[in-house]
Amino acid sequence: MNRKEQIEAEVSKTLELLDRIPQVEASARFRAQLMQRIDSMEPASRGGITANAAFSPKVAFLTLLLMLNIASGMLLFMNEAPQPATSSSSTLADSFSEDYGSPALSYYDDQSALGR
Repeated sequence: MNRKEQIEAEVSKTLELLDRIPQVEASARFRAQLMQRIDSMEPASRGGITANAAFSPKVAFLTLLLMLNIASGMLLFMNEAPQPATSSSSTLADSFSEDYGSPALSYYDDQSALGR
């Protein structure tokens, strides 16, 4: 007998032993008592949202983020007067030229320093 035949013989012997074991009969009240015990252990899990989940900080934070997203979207799409991009870019260019166009910052534009 090789290893595979030994394994098959052990499996068939075990199955024959299981077939000889008598069936156990449960009483009629067993299922009712078991279901009653399960129901008493988990009364809140059968409902939808439990009290702990309803007041959790995660749910409150996600609700706040959702409300902020909706409000910002409404403000963005309700604004009927689009601002032209040219006026803001020219204002930005003017502010840069005022900030960095002073004579104190013109050291690198000095032509006499380049002639050395």
